[in-house]
Amino acid sequence: MSESTVSNTDSAALFSEGAPNKIGKYEIAGMLGKGASGLVYKGFDPFVRRDVAVKIALQLSEEPKHLGGKDATVNNFFTEARAAGMLNHPNIVALYDAGMEVDLCYIVMEYIDGDTLMPWCRKSGPRMPLERALDVIGKCARGLDYSHSKGVLHRDIKPSNIMITKDGVPKIMDFSIAEINERRTEDDLHAVGSPLYMSPEQVMRQPLGPTSDLYALGAVAYQLLTGETPFFSPHLPGLFAAIRNQPAPALELKRPDIPRDIAQIIAKLLNKKPADRYQSGKDLASDLAREYERLRQSDAQANRRENRDTLRGLSFFNAFTETEVDEVLSAAQLKTFQPNKLILEEGEMDNAFFILAMGQAIVKKGDKPIHVLSKGDCFGEIGLLGSVKRTASVVAASQVLALKINASLLDNLATDSQLRFYKTFTQTLIYRLTVTSARLSAATNGS
Repeated sequence: MSESTVSNTDSAALFSEGAPNKIGKYEIAGMLGKGASGLVYKGFDPFVRRDVAVKIALQLSEEPKHLGGKDATVNNFFTEARAAGMLNHPNIVALYDAGMEVDLCYIVMEYIDGDTLMPWCRKSGPRMPLERALDVIGKCARGLDYSHSKGVLHRDIKPSNIMITKDGVPKIMDFSIAEINERRTEDDLHAVGSPLYMSPEQVMRQPLGPTSDLYALGAVAYQLLTGETPFFSPHLPGLFAAIRNQPAPALELKRPDIPRDIAQIIAKLLNKKPADRYQSGKDLASDLAREYERLRQSDAQANRRENRDTLRGLSFFNAFTETEVDEVLSAAQLKTFQPNKLILEEGEMDNAFFILAMGQAIVKKGDKPIHVLSKGDCFGEIGLLGSVKRTASVVAASQVLALKINASLLDNLATDSQLRFYKTFTQTLIYRLTVTSARLSAATNGS
């Protein structure tokens, strides 16, 4: 188009030729997506110098007369602006602006550099790690709790209406069919939303409340964890009948690895009766947070056991109790080094001591290899006694797992653990010095 703005052009011409180059003060770039109520473009706000998402209503002239024509389209489109404009929450896409130019309605929103939740919900797609899935659903629950506290029902929660930022933050978007502050009369009620995620009361065209949005979030969670929606039928009447009458298939049958308490949370969200579901997003988020922390603690315990077992295989720790091993781990780091990576560099200064837990490493003086280290060998002992310059480099010969023990952190150990560590460390150092002396003596005698 030659026009730089939408002025002097009608909406029909605009949509036949493509997006405008500019609407209001916003510069329009490529299309991001298309929804039932409008086209979404990436835009740019030249005043505050930021990327934005600009949603432009579909042609007003296409609105059927029995739905109210042009006035109804304008009203329905700006429902999203009114709903989103009432909300300011980190898990809800922010609204910046809204307006009309000629026959074009537009709203300007936060631009999200990311993708929707849909790729994680496909049956053939990757499953999101359970901890992350709980975090995403919990944050969406908090966003909905905030929305409901402001009198806004979303009514169309589904994977494609949840954006995930590059940093992994979920953000609810598209309030185009939201209901604000008031219940509709029976004459006004009609089935709206996305059928696969509708609550029983939604498909029966009954009044909706916060529990309807939470039901939809439960359906999203079910799909996120299994790759399948709770109910499916190729025909709408069959789908609606299942939503009304059939219990959701047990999550445990699809994912036996998911803890029972988590499966029960999802089942509670999908109850037929609104009174039997979670009554607020806050309560749901609280239960999900509890399970999230339980999983994290379980993973941490498993990691500690694995690390303890790794150290148990090293002769250095033969005389240590499990408690003493755990304390040493708290003052240490298990670090992985790929082949040819430096573990210690000649000339550097630090106060760390290393034990090789897996793999092999080469001690070098300059470019000359002088010794090969294997599992259980210690190196860098002098650094533990004081910060001195390293007299040689140590390079990983294979993938190496090394325990790095920091001298300053050893002071935090219990007295018995410190005594055990320094006794073993001294014995190891004496042994190393004895072997080194013997090698020097043999080299001298041989010459």
